[in-house]
Amino acid sequence: MKIKVGVVGCLGRMGKATLAELIGNTKTEIVGAVTRSSSQYIGSDIGLIVGHNSNVGVKVTSSIYEICKLSDVIIDFTTRECVLDCLKTAMKLKKPLVSGTTGIDDINLSEYAAKAPILWSANMSVGVNILLKLVKKAAELLGNEYDVEIWEMHHSLKKDSPSGTALELGKTIASTLKVDFQVNQYLDHNIRQKGKIGFAVSRGGGVIGDHSVMFINSDERVELNHKAIDRKAFARGAVQAAIWLYENKREVPGLYSMQDVI
Repeated sequence: MKIKVGVVGCLGRMGKATLAELIGNTKTEIVGAVTRSSSQYIGSDIGLIVGHNSNVGVKVTSSIYEICKLSDVIIDFTTRECVLDCLKTAMKLKKPLVSGTTGIDDINLSEYAAKAPILWSANMSVGVNILLKLVKKAAELLGNEYDVEIWEMHHSLKKDSPSGTALELGKTIASTLKVDFQVNQYLDHNIRQKGKIGFAVSRGGGVIGDHSVMFINSDERVELNHKAIDRKAFARGAVQAAIWLYENKREVPGLYSMQDVI
């Protein structure tokens, strides 16, 4: 029996990529796709939206609650306001939820995860989550003698800055080095503060997502990079996460991440 998946934010970049990935996955079945109620695509078949050759038989709706009732697991790529609705609904119906929505640091995910299985990651790609493991290991080996700088670049329409992925990289390093995590995007009086993690942000064009972590001392620089070539990487990871969450934790409330999946 296939896993029934609902997608919230189906008309966004990631929503469309996730739908396309689900259509081609032999383990999953799309049972619903949600967008805002004012959309002109309400009632349209999702096959046409993602450029599929024919109708899929699933129409776009605006009801998170109804789609959540139909689904075994929900995938969300939306906004802070919408993910709150998803979290509340998942908690109420005790349904597994996978979310890649960023810019939600002020939301206490653990509160909702106490009643439902919630998997959240700032970045759903397998490559970035391997990068997180490599960065942690590098920080362990290099210690506090190296300055740490994180640079990220995304498309010109991205709203949050630094990106959720950059922040997650910084938090991983700070935790490993046992230092307080702070976002330092600017240097006071042009002198770099020792023991602080620096951030640099670039925005432009249609860049999907580039991240670099640099460990620097007076003699050398160790650099770890990830460049996203296609959004399929994030969509594929989100679908992998949804399958993992349903198969392993669907009856176990808790807060999980892609680090658990890989």
